[in-house]
Amino acid sequence: MSYGQQDWGVVKIGQRKSRTNNKKPTKKQTQEAMRTGNVEVRKKNNNKGRKMYQLENDNEVRKHKTLGVSVGRKILQARNAKKITQKQLAQQCSVKVTVINDYERGKAIPDNRLLTRMERILGVSLRENTKKKKNKKIKSRSTTTEWVTKKKPKIEEN
Repeated sequence: MSYGQQDWGVVKIGQRKSRTNNKKPTKKQTQEAMRTGNVEVRKKNNNKGRKMYQLENDNEVRKHKTLGVSVGRKILQARNAKKITQKQLAQQCSVKVTVINDYERGKAIPDNRLLTRMERILGVSLRENTKKKKNKKIKSRSTTTEWVTKKKPKIEEN
């Protein structure tokens, strides 16, 4: 068997063929195109670097919102009323005892899932109402030094 009649070409490994179609324009060509107005310049606005710089140089200590002491007292009172220990409440809520302890001290970061579990187990609402009333009463002082409550007048559209 002879290899003389086979038409094998030389293969270069690790080198690419240069693509002639995708050549970048030279500096001279881009300057000429900018002078004639054939180039549209778009400025990329990337603020990620600035925000990272601000975070790195920020010396302010940020703290998470914690539960209040009032919520901790509610948990403690409800737990004592049902005669449940912290360990038993932790087992029922599927958390560690230290988490229940933090909640009772009011130092824990609020977790809505855990609060709903504790509300269901203890039978007490732990969250305060955050809904605002629509009809606010305005107090004004009359000439007889009595406090009179007035409602805001309703505006009727014609």
